[in-house]
Amino acid sequence: MRKLAALFIFVLPVLIAGCSEQTAAPKPAFRSSDRTEAKAVESGSAEPTERYSPGEDKKPTEWIANRLVEISRRYFSQLEEAQNKGLPFEAFRENLQRYMTDRFIEQEQLEQYYKGGEGLTRLFLIHYQPGTLKARTIILEQTDNRIVVKTMRLANDLNSGYYEVSTLVYSGGDWLLDEKRREDMPEGGFQLTTQEAAAYLQNDPYAEKPFQSVKYVGNKTLAYFHGEFALFYQFDCDGETYYISPVDGYVLAADLKHY
Repeated sequence: MRKLAALFIFVLPVLIAGCSEQTAAPKPAFRSSDRTEAKAVESGSAEPTERYSPGEDKKPTEWIANRLVEISRRYFSQLEEAQNKGLPFEAFRENLQRYMTDRFIEQEQLEQYYKGGEGLTRLFLIHYQPGTLKARTIILEQTDNRIVVKTMRLANDLNSGYYEVSTLVYSGGDWLLDEKRREDMPEGGFQLTTQEAAAYLQNDPYAEKPFQSVKYVGNKTLAYFHGEFALFYQFDCDGETYYISPVDGYVLAADLKHY
């Protein structure tokens, strides 16, 4: 766990946004020419509930990122509603099956978490963040019925940063989350580009409102960190200063007024 300077404090709130239900669209037809092993998502502002269907002018990586965020938002919004109503897990499970497979539900022990036995650990396992997805989403495998992607979980006070490999399968007229596993960050870290860092900050889920202007200022070495972790990208975000590590994505703010 890092020691932070008095001027730099990292806050990790859990911001859960609701998402309305939509009907499923026809099965998307991906082209083999769309396959890639290293393709970053464009930093657009598409709604997470959009579906990818033939003929749409949307890159597969952007659609996949939106689908993962949609699944995360629906889960948290419906979890809160079901618990407030005191519904049994089986009733809640019927909603889960619209965007998760039974295999995922069992492997992630969502019933145990629903009943209060898992604490926050399971919650974070499926908390996809728009910022990291839009910064870098890598397609590892893509067929008509299966998509495997690698995304990032940036470092914070609770973890040192790692990759997440997620599998979506086509079933029952929609793409469902089937598996999610952790992969250690490689030696040398993520090595974020300035464009990827800017995409993350523009879609920062913890900011009070989306930044309209994100400008890369330059590199800065912070005295309270050591070695390669001491080098940060410095950004001007609507007049506020942010620092983000290109190694593991750790973010620092010069003040807290935006939280």
